Order: sequence, then structure tokens, then C-alpha cells
Amino acid sequence: MNNNVKQRQILPRMGKIWILTIAFALLTNITADAQWRSKTHDVYNALVGIDVTIDGDLNEWDGMLEAVTGTDGKPFCGVEYSGNVFETHNGGKWTGPDDHETCFMITWDASAVYLALIVTDDEHEHAAAPAWNGDGAQLAFEMSGKRTAGHQMFLYNIGLDDKGKDILPNALNENPGGGGIVPGDDIAVIRDETEKKTYYELRFTAEELQVKGKKFSDGLEFGLGICVNDGDKGAGQDGQKGWSGWYTHSIVFGKNSEHTGLVVLTSEELAVEAADKLTTTWGNLKAISD
Repeated sequence: MNNNVKQRQILPRMGKIWILTIAFALLTNITADAQWRSKTHDVYNALVGIDVTIDGDLNEWDGMLEAVTGTDGKPFCGVEYSGNVFETHNGGKWTGPDDHETCFMITWDASAVYLALIVTDDEHEHAAAPAWNGDGAQLAFEMSGKRTAGHQMFLYNIGLDDKGKDILPNALNENPGGGGIVPGDDIAVIRDETEKKTYYELRFTAEELQVKGKKFSDGLEFGLGICVNDGDKGAGQDGQKGWSGWYTHSIVFGKNSEHTGLVVLTSEELAVEAADKLTTTWGNLKAISD
């Protein structure tokens, strides 16, 4: 057999090997991304024992941020996704947690799940109409708790206008489970320009999230994604220029139910310490998110 014949036989085999190698690498990357889970903050065990009023004043949440932590003992603050606590987008810039950082807390009762967000943000920017395109929160609920691909998700976008006063109606209830959430009854957002923080207090009823029997119960599990977008006032920094939160890729780069975190409703109550003992105050709660 001459050398030309050998080369003609070897080259196709090499081509097939390269194709298989590339295909395997792509499949490995896709699978790894689909199965990515935080080693420390994958599961949020939601406590009971507080009476939430939807007004944006988080006093009743006092102590919750410290009480529910990851397996490393740290609160659900600045939680990373695949190595990033903040992911820049479309030319966005991020200088650290004083620029943008998200902390969150969850509690529940039979009628509803309540979510509080404490967002550190050096500048409030939201000139665009859609609630997601600037400083605003995007939420995705995957109510089966299976966290695999292809499950239905209920989607909500909550943001204040550029003045930091009014809740934007555009895309608020993007794909609600029921009639949607309503400002006042279910939503309160307060921007504190002095503290450079934005406080979200949200209610999602069992009926809105299509919970069986229209009641939440101990042990119920569901997937949740939290993506808090960031825009700034500088040239070219307006709109959606990055995000932080919890399992943000459930919402960005498509709607991906396999990328949600897991919320577990527990019957454990938030401990109320005696007045003469060291307790977390609302001022301390703010400081934790600083």
C-alpha cells in the first residue's frame, strides 16, 4: 500500500476523532452547566414565626438573615453563581459589593410565601420601560421542586421607575401563575438613597403559585431563581448591565428551570431572644448587607 492510500485512510479517521472529541467536550460543558449547584447555598430552609406586613419596612424580619445560612454559616448575601457573585453584561462594569449586591430572606405561612430583598446599589437607574431593563428584580418559581429542564416557571419582574418612586407596570407579571401580583397588596419597594439600598418586600399567595389545596405546608419544596439587575447613570451603563442574586441563570440566557435554587418550607420558628440578650437589630441587619 503506497503512502497516498495510507494518508487517505488515516485522514478520515482523524477527522472523526476530532469531531467526536469536540462533541464530547460540548456535551460535557452543557451537562456540567445544567447540573451546577452551589456547594454552600443550594438550599434555603424557610422559617416561620414572623408576621409580615407588605410595606417595604423590614423590621419584622429582624434576625432572619443571620438565622438562615448556607452550610458555611454565611447568610444568603452575595451568593455566587458558577464562580461569580456579580455577572457583567453588555459592557457593564462592577467595582465590588458597594456597587451592587443582593441579600435575601424567605418566610411563609399557610396562605403565602414572603420574600425580602436587600439590594446594595450605589446608583438607582431605570430609564427604560420594562421592569427588568435597569435596576429591578426578576423572579422565577418552579413549583415542582424537581429542578430539571423543561418545567413550567412563573415569572415576575419588579422595578422602580428612574426616580425610585413608582413600581413599573411593564412586564411586572410576565408569566404569572394566577392573576398576578399587585403593588400594595403583594409588592412594596423602597429606595433609600442615603443608605444606597433598595428594599423589596413581596408576597406570593398559594393560589397565585398554583399550590395544591391553595395552602402551603411544612416540607413543600420548590425551585426559585432571583436575578437582580443593575444599571448605572454613566455613559453606556444604563439598562441591564449585569446582575446578582441566587441562581440567576434560571432567568437570564433563556428561562431555565434546571438552574433554580431549592426552597424548603420548614416548621422551624425564628428564635426570639430575651431583651437582655445580644440580638440582631434592624440596624445590624442593614449592616450585614453593607
